[in-house]
Amino acid sequence: LKTNTLTGTSTAGSIAVTAEGNSTTTNLQQGLVKIWVDLDGTGTIAIDDSLNCASATDNNTGNYTVAYTNNMASATYSPTGGAANRRVIIFESRATSNTNIYSQDHNDSTNEDDADPACFHVCGDLA
Repeated sequence: LKTNTLTGTSTAGSIAVTAEGNSTTTNLQQGLVKIWVDLDGTGTIAIDDSLNCASATDNNTGNYTVAYTNNMASATYSPTGGAANRRVIIFESRATSNTNIYSQDHNDSTNEDDADPACFHVCGDLA
């Protein structure tokens, strides 16, 4: 099968995929990652690679805001992230157009720390 576009028959943006065991279905769009970013937060902040990320702002040491190219439908989406060198990503706030994260050494819960890479992805509905 070769195609550039998949379209649902009853709703153009909804495609059901039969799940394992053939007893349930999964909505293809619901299962796709809508945003992901590989961020270099050391020195001059830079997006090394991404999908649907417009820009990144260095707010302070280990504190970043990533703006989305296309907004999410609501701020209740599901982000997941991680960072190198024993750092964790904390999602400080989420908006439909961006998220504010900070990286922190997992042994030190009081101080933010620059990270390379700081990575996260977002699942949910685009606006």
